[in-house]
Amino acid sequence: MTRTAAVAALAALAALAAIIAADFTAPAAAQSEDETTGRIVARRLDDGRVEFGWQPAGAARVLPTKRYFPASIDHDRWLRSSPVEVAGSAIGRINARLLSDGRIEFAFTPTDGERIAPQARYFPADARAGRWLRSTEIAIGPARTGYIAVSAGSGHTCAIRTSGEITCWGDNRSGETDAPEGRFTAISTGWNHICAIRESGEIECWGYDEYGETDAPAGSFTAVSTGWSHTCAIRESGDITCWGVKGFLIKNPNTGERGVIENGQTNAPDGTYTAISTGAWHSCAIHAGSGTLECWGLNPHGQWTRPPQGNHTAVGASRTSDCAIHESGELTCWGWDQHSVGKLNAPEGSYTAIDGGREHFCAIRDTGGIECWGDNDNGGTDAPEGRFTAVSAGSGHTCAIRESGEIECWGGRNRFGQATPPTD
Repeated sequence: MTRTAAVAALAALAALAAIIAADFTAPAAAQSEDETTGRIVARRLDDGRVEFGWQPAGAARVLPTKRYFPASIDHDRWLRSSPVEVAGSAIGRINARLLSDGRIEFAFTPTDGERIAPQARYFPADARAGRWLRSTEIAIGPARTGYIAVSAGSGHTCAIRTSGEITCWGDNRSGETDAPEGRFTAISTGWNHICAIRESGEIECWGYDEYGETDAPAGSFTAVSTGWSHTCAIRESGDITCWGVKGFLIKNPNTGERGVIENGQTNAPDGTYTAISTGAWHSCAIHAGSGTLECWGLNPHGQWTRPPQGNHTAVGASRTSDCAIHESGELTCWGWDQHSVGKLNAPEGSYTAIDGGREHFCAIRDTGGIECWGDNDNGGTDAPEGRFTAVSAGSGHTCAIRESGEIECWGGRNRFGQATPPTD
């Protein structure tokens, strides 16, 4: 059987969330019957070498015979493992190379396909010895049609097709649906602007641009998240860069003039991170290595930027509150439930992906089902049944990708058709 690569969705970009998880970890995608899915796993040994292997979905870890990355080697030189065998068949080889900053980048080359680069694929230079870290899940099998990523904004929605091309629908008053050409790997929609990461790692933004929202910096990035009027992204080095308005926009009721109250939403903290999510006027990110949370930006009630302690794998920011997934799979929410709609009442259970909209959250259970809570105006939290691989909560509507690759949207007034995805 011929195997080709299909990239599993980002767990939650966010309007956004998130692009991915702590360290080398991220939400799992569900497995179809005709695919082999799994993650690259790696751990540092006491002698400085890095041991790597393959973790099939729902099965025991597979360790190829040749699986050790040397403690010292030339930068940018790709090495490969011996064949990885699952159920008696060789499915491909693990690839690894040392970067100039000390991190190790991993990829997987199927037996009958091209190299696949998981979204979370960088092994930290300071990883603790003996601790197994995991990449995002990847799928090896027949190419899937449909979509691999989706992001819901205010009156518009954008998604990435399996071809890598972007399709947008809904409100286009600021050019929100005028997506650029090319192939992309990640996307995030803000209030009226959108940013996406090209296959090359460069970021391109479009839509509303009164305050430099679409002026993306140069460089190569692994994750991006857009807020109301600012955007933050994680560079390949792991550090965060933000741009756009660095404060809270206000309007003088007497003169009609608009101004900004500084709150530091573009003042990204130092350090290296693996996942990020921006709310309306603040952002939260997950530290590489430790898995701890850090938030910054507008904080009038002293709550938004005080995340819980512990190691986390995913985070989603909404307008005035945030939720994160602990390494145990449990949800924790904090912040301000401004309109008393139950945004902080996280459901019980184990989850793999989370995203925050204007006044509601949605998360994917480890079984593939979706759970939403918060404001249910126009059915915003009435999630459909079935198994999904990605979810994105917008201003009032939510969209998710089914295992089949089809997009389903619900909630919102759908004034601009933002909750009506294309059928082609």
